[in-house]
Amino acid sequence: MDSPGFVYLHGFASGPASEKARLFREKLATRGVSMESPDLNEGPGGFHDMTLSRCVRSTNEALERVDAGRRGAVIIGSSMGGLVAALVAARDPRIRAAVLMAPAFDLPARWTTWIGEEGIASWRRTRELEVDHHAWGRKEKLGFGFYLDSMGLPPYPRPSCPTLILHGIHDAEVSIGTSVKLADGAPNVRLVELDTDHGMLDVKERLWSETEAFLGPLLP
Repeated sequence: MDSPGFVYLHGFASGPASEKARLFREKLATRGVSMESPDLNEGPGGFHDMTLSRCVRSTNEALERVDAGRRGAVIIGSSMGGLVAALVAARDPRIRAAVLMAPAFDLPARWTTWIGEEGIASWRRTRELEVDHHAWGRKEKLGFGFYLDSMGLPPYPRPSCPTLILHGIHDAEVSIGTSVKLADGAPNVRLVELDTDHGMLDVKERLWSETEAFLGPLLP
């Protein structure tokens, strides 16, 4: 089998030009590898109508573009993208390895932590929630369908392939305990705890070195 294709999934209200996406694109390029990074903001209804299920469909389209049916693929995801990557890797035999950075497992519970029960109730009533879109530098409205869709998906999808989780011990947005729960008792999952926060921008070189060592023979 040829070396696998690579797909990177960005986080919530982020984009394919994020710092971590650029890091992996540049590092993989030094190994002669190109990387596909779909814009998860795009799709029917734009950002407003984004759901995890739509993100999974966008990922599957990216896997087709890297010819995963012939070569297999490595999937890398950050935060929400890490959750989407896990959802895909849990049921797609084309995925040969997964790298998840601060994956946003149990997303409905995360939203309750972020905006509270009253915030969820308001979102349900108005059908929209205004959020900061970091990639676009402005406020954007997100439909309640995002929350409803996440309620119908596995909160802790366990990839069936070798999986590396990188998570900061000071992450205030997605507790490292969620990754500990996923990795516990899973021989194919390796959790690396890092002295950083959710953004992980101060440990970018460590992110790459851990990933490079983990992927080993899958890299040219």
